[in-house]
Amino acid sequence: MIASIFWFLTPIWVLLFLVLLLGVFAILSRIRGGRYVRPIVAGMMKIPLLGRGLRRLSESALERSNPMLAGAVKKLERAGAMRDPQRMQKALSMLTAAERRAWMEAADQQQQQGSGSEVSNRQIRRQLERQGFGQKSAKDKAKSKGKAKGKNKKKSEAEDERRNQGRKRGKPSRRRGR
Repeated sequence: MIASIFWFLTPIWVLLFLVLLLGVFAILSRIRGGRYVRPIVAGMMKIPLLGRGLRRLSESALERSNPMLAGAVKKLERAGAMRDPQRMQKALSMLTAAERRAWMEAADQQQQQGSGSEVSNRQIRRQLERQGFGQKSAKDKAKSKGKAKGKNKKKSEAEDERRNQGRKRGKPSRRRGR
């Protein structure tokens, strides 16, 4: 008698387990912008059937929200640009202006979400700024505002001139002493 009740309630237990799992997944996706869900989804993407389904869902959602970005992503994936930076440069030149703009905006947004804090290494930060991915820090914005208003203009020009003279003479622009 008890065994037969157990078999009748099995679908309910399975359904309750799936609802609980979905609830935990929903809560994790709300915490810190989905930071704790990303590794789970990355693991799920490795399962062949589930990965294809998730990829299709993601692409269709992207097409509905931002069709230009979806077109850019398809072109870049077709070119194999997601793994190779040199291919990425070639593929970016093949995009239309609107697609390139959408891609750059998405890359900026992703970098801001992923980094949380600014890049600490000066060389990497400058390289990112040259590539167009970097955002100016609050310090750089304050400097540019000050220059625009004419404040500290003489001081910054004198420093720039001193640095440039040192380079012209073949001397490094490092400070002496310490």
